[in-house]
Amino acid sequence: MSLSSEERLRRGRIVRKHVIVALLTLLVLIAVNAIFTSRYPWWLWVLMAWMPLIAGHTAWAMGLFDRDRKES
Repeated sequence: MSLSSEERLRRGRIVRKHVIVALLTLLVLIAVNAIFTSRYPWWLWVLMAWMPLIAGHTAWAMGLFDRDRKES
């Protein structure tokens, strides 16, 4: 099943928003980490938890989870 160009653009926008929110959140967490507990980089746990979510979201945007529908 191939995605229409509109659907591809829509999914791409959604993934870009997800990545931007993740990066901004991580920037805030890195700053909080640097201020309060600079010896232990706990923000890395958030990064490691968020990366598979972004990878799955990117795969969805590419249409890798879409089922092939046969025309009857």
